[in-house]
Amino acid sequence: MPYKPPAYAPHLPPIFVMMNRAGSVGKTTFANTVFTEAALRGYRGLIIDADLQSDMSYWYGYDGDFIPDGSPTVHDLMLRRAKLAEVTVPARTRIAPGTTDDAFEIIPGLDLVRGDIKMKQADGELVQDSLGVFWLRDVLRKEVTDGQYDFIVIDAPASYARLSESLLVAGTDVITMMRPMRKELRGARALAHEVQSLNEVYEDHGSAPRCTWYCINDAKAESQGRFFSNMQEEASDAYGDRLLPGIKNAVVVAEAFDAQEPLPIWAPKSDSMALFRDITDRIGFPARR
Repeated sequence: MPYKPPAYAPHLPPIFVMMNRAGSVGKTTFANTVFTEAALRGYRGLIIDADLQSDMSYWYGYDGDFIPDGSPTVHDLMLRRAKLAEVTVPARTRIAPGTTDDAFEIIPGLDLVRGDIKMKQADGELVQDSLGVFWLRDVLRKEVTDGQYDFIVIDAPASYARLSESLLVAGTDVITMMRPMRKELRGARALAHEVQSLNEVYEDHGSAPRCTWYCINDAKAESQGRFFSNMQEEASDAYGDRLLPGIKNAVVVAEAFDAQEPLPIWAPKSDSMALFRDITDRIGFPARR
């Protein structure tokens, strides 16, 4: 599927927003795995951890709940107290016990805007600023140079309020995660409606995100129940080629998070990684010769 740079900054690459209307549906797992795989294939990327739980940062070797004094984060970026370069750190994978830098190894080509538990305050802080919805859009437009990255990924919170709107306004392509449940399918449709409404409000500002991809986490085999099969078939009918291969629960994913090693590094030969490699191909980052 061809990607377009944002109209507000034609020099930028596609900007993927990982979003859903409920928590624990696999958006951080998807983004961490797929875009680490893309980086290992030679693509250069920036991951922005704007989720309140900062699980993305933890997986890449940083803890959003315990931030050393003087370490700026995405919260400082949002409040315009720091520049993008000041809050960007290299994505890492663990190679030894401990919390010092030598316990981790840098993943080449992959940068991270470090998450922060203080983002739980973000909705209230952004409401106080009439232009707050444009904070990330303006940062990317002004501080990311032409050709610096092949992709930018935003890990959004599992809610829809002012912070989520500000992340969508900066994005180009929304990846919607869901489970094979009626509640999740309804939430996906509601999110698409909200994205369209947002476009109508901010069209004159060059913001036009689109719901590009859908993915079912905790996908079920038909033998696990006709109900789940019906939900998955309904999603397939609704989204067609935009529905990515379903992700099945696997202990190897939980192990990778616990080890603070992205799945392509923790278990590169696993069945789960074979599926994620297919997804990486599908969304436009095939292996380079």
